[in-house]
Amino acid sequence: AAYSRLMEAPGPELSVDRHVSDSDPDPGDTVRVTLSVENESDRILPDLRFCDDVPAGLEVVDGTARHTTALRPGKRASIAYEFEAVRGRHEFDSLTVVTRDVSGSSRRVARQATDRSTVVCRPRYDERTVPLGDLATQLTGSQPVSATGEGLSFHSLREYRTGDSLASIDWNRYAKAGELATQRFDQPRTVKVVLLVDARRAAYVTAGDERRPAVDVCTHAAGALASGLADADCHVGLAALSPRDCWIPPASGRTHRERLLDALTTEAAFGWRPPAVADADDGFDRVLAQLPGDAQVVLCSPFVDDRPVEVARALDARGHDVTVASPDVTATDSAYRRLAATERRLRLDAVRRAGLSVVEWSDNRNQSSRTVETNRSDGPAESAVATDGGRSGWQ
Repeated sequence: AAYSRLMEAPGPELSVDRHVSDSDPDPGDTVRVTLSVENESDRILPDLRFCDDVPAGLEVVDGTARHTTALRPGKRASIAYEFEAVRGRHEFDSLTVVTRDVSGSSRRVARQATDRSTVVCRPRYDERTVPLGDLATQLTGSQPVSATGEGLSFHSLREYRTGDSLASIDWNRYAKAGELATQRFDQPRTVKVVLLVDARRAAYVTAGDERRPAVDVCTHAAGALASGLADADCHVGLAALSPRDCWIPPASGRTHRERLLDALTTEAAFGWRPPAVADADDGFDRVLAQLPGDAQVVLCSPFVDDRPVEVARALDARGHDVTVASPDVTATDSAYRRLAATERRLRLDAVRRAGLSVVEWSDNRNQSSRTVETNRSDGPAESAVATDGGRSGWQ
């Protein structure tokens, strides 16, 4: 009893060396981490326990990230483990250390900062598009919308009005029937699209034993849309429905596309650690202030609560064309999860009844085809199938 009161656990003076085998792996690759700890003090550490702080989202698949040993002055202890790479920017920058005295009655716990080791895993995003509305800018482009004016593709005829250009008059009709009519042509316009990714704490849900959160599926959907819409010559932007800010204004070009994909990979708003519980503001007011008035919105959300329904309706009320892209992360292995799946379907039906387009995203890893299905309340569903070798896609 007297010893435990008089003696304290020694304070560690350690030097840490960490080596990562691959700093730029592909998703699914195995990366090996070697960690060495050296006692730089002049005292023996009779009970030293240390654990590498593995970043959120990474799973150790071989070896262990922790070790227990006694360490003399100047001696070194090493461990090695492997993890599976997943999308994101992962920072190794600290170590948790626990020391005890000889009797084990006193303990000291500390987190020690280390040299930073960064692993960036960049997935290969697919290229997909979704049905867009007619909202467009006044700038000419190659995206067809319901606008008429000067163009190459014939649209329709209307009665001649004073001031119409002589070049637009259908002279053949005038020669046959003696009636003046003005020809109208399809006029391509530039479309602005903002991808709004639901990255609130509520969106960090998984189905069954899956460790992949719905935010990661939404991020992959947004990456596929960023590439596909950019190929369609749309101006594409990115925003996060999250307390953590992320905003990239709509633009076009290869450099801008790379910026979008890099943000979906490395931005903290789409990381594997959810926002703090105390952050009640989801940033929607900030998004509204940044959103251009002539921009269409694609909302990527798992619809696990009622907030995405409110967001979609609010955007529609402000005059934005809204499309919902929703991954299904529900399960059916229990009554509670079946209830959650039913509630999600009811929320999507509420969005459809509001006249908005809904596209469901599913991860078809074990299938050989992808199906796109668009549902609106005012028309039948349309579908298209494209072979992709069994990767994630539309359903």
